[in-house]
Amino acid sequence: MVVSLLVFDMDDTLFLERSYVESGFRAVSEMLAADHQYPTFFARAWREFESGRRGDIFNAVLEDSAEWLPSDIVELCLNRYRSHEPSIELLADARDFLVACSPLVRSGLITDGPRKSQRAKVRSLNLDALIERVVVTDEHGKGEWAKPAPAAYESLQDWFGVSGGECVYFGDNPRKDFISPRKLGWRTIRVRRPGGLHENLETPDDAEFEIPDLTRESLAMIDCLRFVTDEMKCAQ
Repeated sequence: MVVSLLVFDMDDTLFLERSYVESGFRAVSEMLAADHQYPTFFARAWREFESGRRGDIFNAVLEDSAEWLPSDIVELCLNRYRSHEPSIELLADARDFLVACSPLVRSGLITDGPRKSQRAKVRSLNLDALIERVVVTDEHGKGEWAKPAPAAYESLQDWFGVSGGECVYFGDNPRKDFISPRKLGWRTIRVRRPGGLHENLETPDDAEFEIPDLTRESLAMIDCLRFVTDEMKCAQ
């Protein structure tokens, strides 16, 4: 197999999404303390997140203060969370792998989520300097390109002028990441990181390979990536 294109998911594949959540909660907490004299948001929200709560943390934390906070406080918090410039970093293994790949093979990225927050993550992680083509699905219609729809994957095939058999996709969420690329004939790799939000998720729509990280030792188990791992070995 000739590999011409590596495509990556972003959240929990190249960095831990929980670090973005923490950054966002801190931004919201600063706003609430400064504008509404509400100083305890971060500790309470992070406790809810760590307990496994998802989707309604703002409502849960602020409901007992609804009488004196603005009626649109949850919307204000969501806007602040999604628009803040995050304090996040690529995981070291992801950075090393992307740097090693850069001179050897072309690269793309597909990420779901609100366009403002995803573009802010791309900027903070400096991914435009490391990945040739970044696709934020929310910039292409409401849900029309979001995974597991095939449009984003097909667009990268067309843009790079490659066939499905030349592509490898790295993701973390088996509910949506691997369905379309497998149908298109891509090789698929699940990066099942400790601490990832989907670490314990099991589905029948999983990837062809599974690794815990993007270190040379983990990637060496995948024959079609030997040309990259050999380069990483020489760089050490």
